[in-house]
Amino acid sequence: MENITGAFFQRKVRVESYQIGAAGHVRLSALLRMEQETGDEHMDALGLSYERLYQEGLAILLTANRVQIHRFPVRNEELTVTTTPHGTAGVQMYRNFSFESGGETLATIRQVTVCADPKTHKPLRPDALYRYGAFEPMTTPREDRVPRLRPPEDLPFLGERPIRYSDLDMNQHLTNTIYGDIVEDFLPESFRAYRFAEIHYLSESFLGETLQIHGKVLDGGRFLLTGQNPRGTGFSAVIAI
Repeated sequence: MENITGAFFQRKVRVESYQIGAAGHVRLSALLRMEQETGDEHMDALGLSYERLYQEGLAILLTANRVQIHRFPVRNEELTVTTTPHGTAGVQMYRNFSFESGGETLATIRQVTVCADPKTHKPLRPDALYRYGAFEPMTTPREDRVPRLRPPEDLPFLGERPIRYSDLDMNQHLTNTIYGDIVEDFLPESFRAYRFAEIHYLSESFLGETLQIHGKVLDGGRFLLTGQNPRGTGFSAVIAI
């Protein structure tokens, strides 16, 4: 693990057997866990842990992940995961992640987050984080931003996904990485070899609730998926091959 500046963090990981799915490579949820842990370790190294920020009235909430796959990592592969901040646009904050093996870039993730009050989840301006002095303010280029998905309301019903105790994170709601499993569970067979996945986290889902999953194949080799919880759309996702 190496920490150079607030604008750069890198760590080494090995792909474990339990992270491999039926397709013989890393599951999407496992890749998202590597992303999450790398971001968390970066913040810890800067003295800005989840616990400290929570006590000081600040939480960093994930709103979207855009994943580009060039080649899925496989068992025992040694990866170098690098993350760098990529500026802000309005209340949104951007961060890039890359996954490399032997000089080859296997995957990249563009992560979108917002600062928020940890109790009310009311969004805060990025200045709430910049005031700690760990990151330099910059504006995310327009072409690098991740616009919100706007799925049609008439998507066909595909099935249900109950929220179980093991799905929960420390905030007592469906953890962000599990959405990767939900996406893969509802993919049509023709999309198993996908190379692009974009997930938007819209409304938290809680223990005992059931997501109503809707989706359809779109033009251009894309598959659109949504999950409805009792408050509305819990998440939306688009997958491409």
